[in-house]
Amino acid sequence: MTLFLRNISDTDASWLHDLNEACLPAVNQLRPEDLWTLVRKTAVTRVAELDGVPVGVAMTLAPRVPHTSMNYLWFDQRSDDFLYLDRIMVDDRARGAGVGKALYQDIFQFAATIPGIRSVTCEVNLRPFNAGSLKFHAALGFVTVGEQETEGGKKAVSLMRRPV
Repeated sequence: MTLFLRNISDTDASWLHDLNEACLPAVNQLRPEDLWTLVRKTAVTRVAELDGVPVGVAMTLAPRVPHTSMNYLWFDQRSDDFLYLDRIMVDDRARGAGVGKALYQDIFQFAATIPGIRSVTCEVNLRPFNAGSLKFHAALGFVTVGEQETEGGKKAVSLMRRPV
């Protein structure tokens, strides 16, 4: 299998929404137009293809972008030297093929090219507990820098940072 990474294009809109829906509840549900509005806010949105078929995406936000995510705002209120990984999604059929790790490595390289950016940030669910994701992020060099409850206490997240 050949893995290829590229920037998102307008032709990806339908596929991106289908992937977002398939990744619920790990990501929040968005209408197609709201998901594409998010894409337009990103510093970069990268698509992973396996043998020419899109199977994964990583969406990032720079500091000071008008965005309402509690987790993004946690970082944005505390620093201006980060690239926030808003969502990373991988098609179930491509799990175990190294797509997620390749997308993260690509985002780390991209972040290193932005003047003033010193880290990549994200969050991982603590409630519901996601042990696999915590282990994956720790192996990539992420450390917890805070925790917060979301959705009125229904969820809790570990807020993580990794130097670039």
